Amino acid sequence: MPTQLSFVFRTKPIAQHPPPPLWVDVTQIGRAVGFITDAELSLALHDALTPLSTEEDGDYDQRLYDALWLAHFQLSLDQSRSATFAFTFPRKHWKTEEITEASLRLRVEAHPQSVLVGLLPDF
Repeated sequence: MPTQLSFVFRTKPIAQHPPPPLWVDVTQIGRAVGFITDAELSLALHDALTPLSTEEDGDYDQRLYDALWLAHFQLSLDQSRSATFAFTFPRKHWKTEEITEASLRLRVEAHPQSVLVGLLPDF
């Protein structure tokens, strides 16, 4: 007697957790602005600070320094382990010299071994 194969697919639901954000080590610049522990920047913030193809290359370093300085300043003002703040910086088109402003909402968290700086969704 012929038998027909039947398949029963049983799958467990996979927990949908967002992947943890990746962090970029910026300890050297962090120490220059006053952090005494390691400093890490979220990959999303790193990408947001990176110059567009229409900008000059040297803008990233200044934006990074300014964001870390402001993060250190906010922690000093609030005397707390975390703070949120707005960070605005100019974007200048290298050809037309038109200036636009980019505004980001950032968060800084101080942990015993490191300081994390990133966009709000990164936490």
